[in-house]
Amino acid sequence: MAEEEGDVDEDDVFLAFAHGPPPRGPLHRALDKAFFIFLAFFLTLLMLEALYKLLWPLPWAKFGDWLLGTPQKEEELEL
Repeated sequence: MAEEEGDVDEDDVFLAFAHGPPPRGPLHRALDKAFFIFLAFFLTLLMLEALYKLLWPLPWAKFGDWLLGTPQKEEELEL
């Protein structure tokens, strides 16, 4: 096997991989950035939804009516 390889040392083969991947172009970098922004946004929404579902059964959840701007007084005025 060594005779078929010629004059190539094992160290030379490992050095070829030591430089890392080739640099990415501007399009790939923009796509990577857009993907990570989307991923962060999506995970943030998932975490907020999970937090909302966990905190909803608490007794002070009625505070949400005031927070959303639907007080009971307005409902009574409409009737």
